[in-house]
Formats: sequence, C-alpha cells, structure tokens
Amino acid sequence: ANPAMAALPQRWRPLLALQLLCVSLPPTAAVDYAMKIQQTVGSTKIAVQSSDFDKAILKVEEISKLADEWRLALLSKKQEVAAAPAAEEPAEPPTETIEFSVNRTFIPDVCRRQSQQGSTMKVHYVGKLLQNNKIFASSFHTGSQPFRFVLGSKDVLPAWNEGLEDMCVGERRRLLVPWSKGYGQAGSKGVPPYSDLQFDFELVELGSFKSQLKRDEL
Repeated sequence: ANPAMAALPQRWRPLLALQLLCVSLPPTAAVDYAMKIQQTVGSTKIAVQSSDFDKAILKVEEISKLADEWRLALLSKKQEVAAAPAAEEPAEPPTETIEFSVNRTFIPDVCRRQSQQGSTMKVHYVGKLLQNNKIFASSFHTGSQPFRFVLGSKDVLPAWNEGLEDMCVGERRRLLVPWSKGYGQAGSKGVPPYSDLQFDFELVELGSFKSQLKRDEL
C-alpha cells in the first residue's frame, strides 16, 4: 500500500489516487487533462481544509467531468491508431519487362559528326511511363533550354549512354528502357519502382569531346 495514501483521512484518498494517476500519465490529446485534473484536485483539497464543502463538491464534479472528457479523448485516440493505414509492402519486381531498344525516328540528310563516349551533348527529350503513357520529365517547356550532359558520364541513366551513341545533330531517337536500365528498384520523382520507360530525344547541339572521361565520371 502507498504510505501517503494510508496516512490520509478516508475521504481524501480517492482525490490523492486520481492526482497520482495524473502525475504518472502523459497528456494524450491537445488538452492537457492530466494537468487540469491535478490542479482541480489541489483546489478541492484547499476547499476541504477550509471547510468550504460546497466548493469542494463542485470541484469533485468538475474532476468527474474532466475525467469523462479524458476518457473520450483516449477512446478517440485509440480509434485513430487502430484506423492508421498499415505500412505499404515494398514493390515487387514485375514478372515481365521490355527489351532495351533504340529506334532512329528521324535521320538528317547531312551528318558531319556523330556523338561518342565523351561527347558533350545538348538534347531535348520527353520521358514517359510505359504503363500509362504519363510524362514524368520533359525539356519541351516554354523558354526551356536543352539538357546538357557528357555522354558516358554518371550525369544520366545508363540507357542514355548506351542509346545515344553515334547520333547526328538534328537526329531524333526513341529509347524503350527496361526498369533495370532506368530508375530500377528505387524509382525517382514521378517514376514508381520497377518502371519501364520511353524516352524521345532530339540532338540539338554536339559540343566538345573529352577523349578520356575522369574515372569518377564513369
């Protein structure tokens, strides 16, 4: 038994028990019921010590009301926790995927130079999800600039480095990219995990050539 409880008169023991409960439990809602009940218990004890029993009775009723409100708040919180959605299962690799392919959709009549590993390229492009034909990335926006990168570097997906070699200025290509050569298991912004992709390109400018890429770029 609690020594402090045993030393109190019988009529004060329920108040002390409730006060001890309030001290031991953290608040469970926006309203700090534990603190409010603890304060009201203190006011009740003062009223009893002053023989102001009418006030003490009102305070006990207030404690009862607060306890009921706290109980409802706890029940609501319990329901919220029970209704919380379960953690999503990690995506599984698809049973089927596409083959990587390169389709030259337009070839200019004149081609003085072709891209190679180490070439600086500027391209316009559109990236789509094959599953729903939704565009997730594009350089074709008002006032946009072509995307600049070095072929063979880590600036782009492996599929770009593989599929944009030997490309002429003005040439257009379509790459069909399996998830393994795209954003893989992790996915990316606008791209779910294990997504097969389609990219359409136009080579706008072929710049300088790096004969040997730095090791950290490969």
